[in-house]
Amino acid sequence: MLILLRTADARIAAHLTAPLAEAGLRLVVELPSFADGRVQPPEGTTPVMLPKPDALVADLDLLVPPCPGRETGGDDADSADTDGDASPISASGISPGIPPGIPLILLHAATARQESRRVRAAGLPPSARLLRVPFSAGALVTALRAAGLAAPPGRGPLATGVLALGDIVFDPVSGRATRDFRPLSLHPQERLLLELLLRRAGSVVQREDIAHWCLDYATPIPENDSHAPHAPHAPHAPHAVDVLVSRLRRTLARAAGSGVPGATSGTRLRTVRGVGYRLEAG
Repeated sequence: MLILLRTADARIAAHLTAPLAEAGLRLVVELPSFADGRVQPPEGTTPVMLPKPDALVADLDLLVPPCPGRETGGDDADSADTDGDASPISASGISPGIPPGIPLILLHAATARQESRRVRAAGLPPSARLLRVPFSAGALVTALRAAGLAAPPGRGPLATGVLALGDIVFDPVSGRATRDFRPLSLHPQERLLLELLLRRAGSVVQREDIAHWCLDYATPIPENDSHAPHAPHAPHAPHAVDVLVSRLRRTLARAAGSGVPGATSGTRLRTVRGVGYRLEAG
């Protein structure tokens, strides 16, 4: 599947291209200036024609220029969202540069409430989904799934169907998970981790794969967690994967009724020292 990415943030493609490719999604970056026609290809060159993408992921600000005063983030910004003059919608009802009939993911930095008003005022497709930056590869796939993008059964994380291993059952579409018929209360990152482990059940999932899939692209991913310095904006980064796995272990243990993270009955989340983690049926 081809995912067209239109963003001014180069970190997104750098962080997400590899994990999305492993999931069967090809990420193609399109320069915003070429997409909206402000910059033309050099004379004598032929633009590269890509097949129609299966989904578009784009900065909301590139499709709907912010209204004056929005930067304050206050009530004035909300009221400005209703100004139709800020909308780039054409007479046909489709924003220039938006391929019709495909899922649309809008990247934003403000609150969803603020941006939802701007999306409605601009007349963008009602099926468009908002995704706040920064985000992880798994969060993007979840948003694409919610927007209606699906793959045939057995074809990666966008495939329809329930995932199950031992006494654990997870529905990627609804996000509901159970263990031994008991509902699991999962944080969004725990949900992403559980899905990743279930899709690779029986195999070791490397720590780096977990970081790319579950942690946002603004979180540094050091090569050697034990000696990496702490980043000012993400002081938990060196041990973020360990913390996330520990949280999921505790949640699974509570649902199993043992309350002991190291319990040996039922499905187990094993540590493969120095490599990663593996989910095994008991």
